[in-house]
Amino acid sequence: MGELTGRGAPAGRLAGLQWASDFLMWLFAFDDEFCDEGPVAASPDATLLVITRLHRVVDIPWAAPVDDSYGAALRELCLRLGELTTPVQAARWAASFRAYLQGQVWMAANSAQGRIPSLSDHVAVRLDSSGVKIFSTLSEIVHGYDLPAADYERHDVRAFVEVFASIIGWSNDLVSYHKERQRSADGYGNLVDLIAYERNCSLDDAVSETAVMHTRAMALYLRLRDQILCDADPELRRWITDCDSWIRADYDWSLTTHRYVNPDNPADLPTGSAASPLEEREADQPLPIRSITWWWTLLQD
Repeated sequence: MGELTGRGAPAGRLAGLQWASDFLMWLFAFDDEFCDEGPVAASPDATLLVITRLHRVVDIPWAAPVDDSYGAALRELCLRLGELTTPVQAARWAASFRAYLQGQVWMAANSAQGRIPSLSDHVAVRLDSSGVKIFSTLSEIVHGYDLPAADYERHDVRAFVEVFASIIGWSNDLVSYHKERQRSADGYGNLVDLIAYERNCSLDDAVSETAVMHTRAMALYLRLRDQILCDADPELRRWITDCDSWIRADYDWSLTTHRYVNPDNPADLPTGSAASPLEEREADQPLPIRSITWWWTLLQD
């Protein structure tokens, strides 16, 4: 976690880097034990009980009762965050974290009922349930600046955040596919499996389509990024470029961490980049996924 955080915020404050690294360690551990691979992952009732207790810890960490290690660790993280940040930074992080927790109920309900979600619904919910949106709140915490709410709530910035989360989330679905096939009974929490099911295609074709979706999203990210930077204030400019660092940090870390590489059961991960770029007309065309086509409407001529 230290490497991922250091790559994502190489100029961050030491206390902020330590907090972000500790929080990401909590997030990955909790995600494996309760959301992906543990017995609670198939029970929406049990999942709801867990996340309701954690919601209370986030709301009033100084007073919320805790009776398990994850709750105690989260309380300590929240108390440290209050000493480290402004109320604006803490509230933005808390909102994204609550959305992550809420998404786990949807996933557990699908698993319990054997329900396979549509690709459109999956892509929309995974923006939050993957936890990746939280990354967009870490830069302010690590570096110690506030992105004004008027900037954060702009429609083009909100689209940018969703594209940012999808780029990291979809690439993670590719690099984590081997781990999930080995360790998780649920075959439809990953974008690759869902594409293969919905398109009625082979896994190899689904992997290729996932990669194309990722590349299309990256092309849009770059367009939106440059568009927003044209008139961005210093805080927004800094925040946008910090998102660049998190994307690259996730790439470099994901292709080396034992979480995905697993030397005892190696994954066949990519070692290079795409051979050719997208045609410009492809970059301007929305992906045929109803829940996210609005991203492309924010592009200016």
